[in-house]
Amino acid sequence: MVEKLRLALSVLVSLLLTSSVQSQTCMNHTFTDNKVFTSCRDLPHLTSYLHWTYEQATAKLDMAFRHAGINASDRWVAWAINPNNNLNSAMVGAQALVAISESGGAPRAYTSSIQGYSTQLAEGNISYAISGLRATRENSEITIYATLTLPNGTTNLVHLWQDGPLSASTPAQHQLATSNLQAKETFDLL
Repeated sequence: MVEKLRLALSVLVSLLLTSSVQSQTCMNHTFTDNKVFTSCRDLPHLTSYLHWTYEQATAKLDMAFRHAGINASDRWVAWAINPNNNLNSAMVGAQALVAISESGGAPRAYTSSIQGYSTQLAEGNISYAISGLRATRENSEITIYATLTLPNGTTNLVHLWQDGPLSASTPAQHQLATSNLQAKETFDLL
């Protein structure tokens, strides 16, 4: 009886560990250029993942934002930081990294400062120094890469992420489904 109980417990623990590892899909991801990040998060909405390495001494955030499920070729994806750290109105004032995926070729990446809810994600400067901004598409997944310099002492961020359709190569409004409206959170960089 004790042996059967041990076996059952062993199987249960094994199943729990396996399902835990499988649910952490960012942990299992390998980038095609063998880039490695020290941390990652499976984001809670819109099949997205954030990978990053943060050097607190220099305030440099080296990151990759992955967004899966982009099957159409005329879509945009974005990842942004709200410098006011306001989760309630995270979109207004957010500093965004945008990738536009048009038919044929790699997505085009650029920055956009979001001034209001009716934004079309116009290309423009953001309030963070940025380098290495680029985007890739592999099958139905778009990845945005960049290195941002954050204000000294930054340890937490309010960030948001989104996707939507294009209208004549211009980002159009994203859906207003619950998963879209909840695609924001505060997270600890450390």
